[in-house]
Formats: sequence, C-alpha cells, structure tokens
Amino acid sequence: MSKPFDCVLFDLDGTLLDTSYDFSYALNLLCEQHQLTPPSYDVVRNTVSQGGAAVTALAFSPDNPAKFEQQRQAFLALYKQHINLHTHIFPGLLAGLVHLTKHNMPWGIVTNKPQGLTEHLLSFFEFPTPPKTVICGDTLAVRKPHPEPMWLAAQECGVDPKRCLYLGDHPRDIEAGMNAGMQTGAVLFGYMSAEKMTNLAQADHIFRTPYDITKFLTERVK
Repeated sequence: MSKPFDCVLFDLDGTLLDTSYDFSYALNLLCEQHQLTPPSYDVVRNTVSQGGAAVTALAFSPDNPAKFEQQRQAFLALYKQHINLHTHIFPGLLAGLVHLTKHNMPWGIVTNKPQGLTEHLLSFFEFPTPPKTVICGDTLAVRKPHPEPMWLAAQECGVDPKRCLYLGDHPRDIEAGMNAGMQTGAVLFGYMSAEKMTNLAQADHIFRTPYDITKFLTERVK
C-alpha cells in the first residue's frame, strides 16, 4: 500500500514540544517581581496556545495598554531567558521522527510563535534530521489559520499541499490545514481539551497521545 502522504508538518507548542512549563516559570518570575500570586500551572498550560499576551493577562490587567505592553515584553524576555529550562519533546514522539528519517520523509514546523523565539528554542534541540522547513508567525504578513504559511511549508519541502499531513493541538491548526488543502491530525495531548477543539470532527485523524502519532507514522510510512 502506498503511503497516504509525503510530508509531515507539526505545530510547535503543544504538539511537537511541551513548552508550557517554561511559560509558567517565566510568568511566576514576573509575578514574583511584582509581588503577585502567580496563576496555577494548569491555568497557564490551558492558555499557552493563545499567545504571550493571553498568558500575561492571566496575572496583569490589559486595561492600561501601554503598561500592559511593558509587562508583556518583560514576560517574553523572561521566557526567552529560560526558554529551554523545562521544555522537551513530548515523550513518545521522538521515535516517530526517527521513523520519518529512516524513510527519508521530510518534516517541518508551522507555528504562530515569532521567528526570534522559535529559532532560539529550536537551537537547543537536535532532531534525527533537522526540519526541512520552519514557518513562523511573522515569516509572512499572515499566519495560521491563513493557508499561505502552510503552502510555503509545503513548497519548501517540495511536496504538493494535498500530500502533506499537518498536526496541531488548536482549532486554528485544523482550520489552517483544511484551508491549505492538507490532511489534518488533531492532537489532544496538547493545550486544548477535546471540548475546546470545536472542529475536531473535521480532522482527518485524532491523536490522544504522542505514542499514537508514532504508531500511526510507523504503520503508514513504509
């Protein structure tokens, strides 16, 4: 049986890497500086996919935009400083990347994380083969769920978008993959509960654990 796709693309935070602990740690440090009680780790984890401003707003009021922007920038600076303190590849997923490497299948990353933070974070990781493409939230003038970042990733991998599988843990990831004409996989071990994955039924595949992804890849890529 021929493989159903020729490229695998991953969202970054909550899909490929578990970055939630370092987001929580950075916010804790900022709260400590301001003598505030930090939100719980679980609250931060459930907010990571919404971006730095949303995480900052868990502890600081956005009512004063100028002051809030200073707090957001301070949070991001602390996050960058401690970006790889606790972050790791989701357990069980590395074997899937090894399998893709063994079968010479390109893989890549499409994230809404800014390029500066993405490149800094990825510099700490050595994958079986480096990603063929890394498209960030500011690579283009638009970002997910717009299809252009997805199309650029497919182009850089030399694969027709229809032959790409995109994996993500947020409704916009499924939307982005669908908008680009890609196959989609909903990741339920990330930062969004199944209840909040509002378009879950539209995903081509559902993965409840990283091991499910590896099992799927080893079965389909031969």
